[in-house]
Amino acid sequence: MKSEIFSRERNVVVIRTEHEAGEVGKALNRTVRDFSNKADIKGFRKGHIPRKAIELFMGKNVIYKETLERLANEALKTVMNEYELDLVAEPKFKLGNLAEGKPLEIEFTFEARPDVELPDIGSLAAERIVYKVHDSDVEEGFRQVLESNARVEPADEDRPVVAGDIVEVRYSSYDAPADGVTRELEKDRTNTLFLPNLRRDFADAITGHRPNEELSFDIKLEDDYPDPKLAGRTTRYELRILNLMRRTVPEASDETVSQISRGKYNTVDELKSDIRKQLEDDASARSEASLQQSALEALARNAVIDIPDGMVDRQYRAMRGERDGRLRRDLSQSLDDYLANNNLSVDEYDARLRKNAEATVRNSLALNALADRDEILYTSDDINAEIMKMAAEMGVNAQRLADSLGKNTEEFSNVVSRVRTKNTIKYLASKVSVTERERDYNSAQPRDAEDTEPRAHEEGDAGQ
Repeated sequence: MKSEIFSRERNVVVIRTEHEAGEVGKALNRTVRDFSNKADIKGFRKGHIPRKAIELFMGKNVIYKETLERLANEALKTVMNEYELDLVAEPKFKLGNLAEGKPLEIEFTFEARPDVELPDIGSLAAERIVYKVHDSDVEEGFRQVLESNARVEPADEDRPVVAGDIVEVRYSSYDAPADGVTRELEKDRTNTLFLPNLRRDFADAITGHRPNEELSFDIKLEDDYPDPKLAGRTTRYELRILNLMRRTVPEASDETVSQISRGKYNTVDELKSDIRKQLEDDASARSEASLQQSALEALARNAVIDIPDGMVDRQYRAMRGERDGRLRRDLSQSLDDYLANNNLSVDEYDARLRKNAEATVRNSLALNALADRDEILYTSDDINAEIMKMAAEMGVNAQRLADSLGKNTEEFSNVVSRVRTKNTIKYLASKVSVTERERDYNSAQPRDAEDTEPRAHEEGDAGQ
């Protein structure tokens, strides 16, 4: 087989291969031989079936298709090894016509990782935000502990339900297709519902009704609803509002603390001391994360990179899908609702997302280049620690997760990639010059569905 680079534009490389007529003939014979060993044709022994019989039984097109796929796969492996291509996407190929006695041409299109010119990382300046924990933060943490242990009990009120209420209901639900048979899903279930946590259409259906009222309403579920049996279908609810409920927060006393902690803490001061420690540990982790992010942005900003459009497009699509899903899952909002609530147009939202997708790709390329240049390594202990962390976050047994990853090459590769990325960011943060700036702990706000901060790696391409 011969190969040559046909064209190269930015990071897209087109390579053509040619199999001589003799190679094509040998490949066809191999395919026929394999079919002869596997086929069960009456009157012939396996492995001794003539080619004519194979062609009549299997069809010539099947033999040619199988041969073409084999030659293409073999050519791809050879080209990848010969040209040592570092790819960021699956290669595309255009197959020529396979005919016995004639050569075969195959054209491969590769999207390679672009060259990156890195700065001297010792010359980079980064900032660490030092988060300060105040007494007010500890008091807020203590208040949240009490709030989380509040009792919910009937309010003995007779008024319409309003947004923000807690209501106790009894309901039955049914799968109710427009042109099918209604099927019971739940029967006479009693539940206490906090309206702000419900789907908006469900909460709206309850709002305005009083205790002891009975109502019936339909909810149209999304096509990507988590339960595939109900996705895209309509659920009908027959519901009775039993009570308006109220939350009663326990008083701040040593007795309360001992009771809700099951004896772990005996006094209010003991609990507050532990809350302070947890907040300070979290503040320290946030400070280190702020330095790592600042160092990464400095590296990417000072690197010279011709960013491929294809990588940005893929990252944009991944981020768009993730954020749309978070809106539905976490906020029970459609994208249209979210844009309206935040006074954004689709174009503005997409422009922000695409800008951050490009920044994420730039970060990824710069970080990978640094890992390669400075030969950042990882150990089995690093891998095990990452698997332990994953298991804790997922609430599964660490050994079972490790066994599962060991059987899935792609997933295990993703774990290794994350570890290498983390090690590279830590290495980078240790080399830059650092300035510090103080900030109140409570100013570190959690991300929402529109937060589009650049990431340290590209979706589906980390550390490759």
